Amino acid sequence: MNRSVQGVVLLLLGGTLGRLGLSGTYLRYVKPSLLPWLLLTSALLVVLGAWALVDELRSHGDGSADEDSQPHTHNSPRIAWLLLLPVMAVFVIAPPALGAFAAERTPAVVTPPASAAPALPAGDPVVVALNDYAARAVWDAGQSLVNRNVEMTGFVTPSGTGWDLTRLTLTCCAADAIPTRIKPLGVTALPADTWVTVIGHWVPGGGLNSESAIPWIQVTSIVRIAAPKNPYE
Repeated sequence: MNRSVQGVVLLLLGGTLGRLGLSGTYLRYVKPSLLPWLLLTSALLVVLGAWALVDELRSHGDGSADEDSQPHTHNSPRIAWLLLLPVMAVFVIAPPALGAFAAERTPAVVTPPASAAPALPAGDPVVVALNDYAARAVWDAGQSLVNRNVEMTGFVTPSGTGWDLTRLTLTCCAADAIPTRIKPLGVTALPADTWVTVIGHWVPGGGLNSESAIPWIQVTSIVRIAAPKNPYE
């Protein structure tokens, strides 16, 4: 890989990162808070790639290469070509966001809250995140959910003869995604990876004071929806 090719590879990598960031596709792989760093990295790679190409063209243009001597190139290890794999993956394969396949193979976790859960805001139903509902149901015995209708959005993960309402939470990126799963009652099974919005109320069940608990919800309404732009919590 000579210097010109190195410059082209850097431009491709930078352009790919920029495309992921500006199109919003990056939300399949990393948290929204990482967008500024993603765009900054994209800009740096583009600048370095352009610099490498301009420098290579300038070195040929000023007659620095001697026609009577063998051309002198600086070759990089062949493994450097692996840098093109992310570009090919994005443009050819376009990996989707994680879904039921990943959730089925990763244990669900309900992280203990740092403090007592505050009262739910006003509203009927009140929109809550799956991990918030799960933490209230498991670590507060559902006390802050009593007599409240809640609305949650997630995707279907098969579970035994039924299914779980699921959402993945990112610490940094999709590689460390942790699923939160809630068992809906009163509804029939749906195909895996179907996105739905459910309205219902808390009922006891699924376990208490355990990070592996899967709390229950009695569903009163369910609607199929398109996958949200940001599939993670």
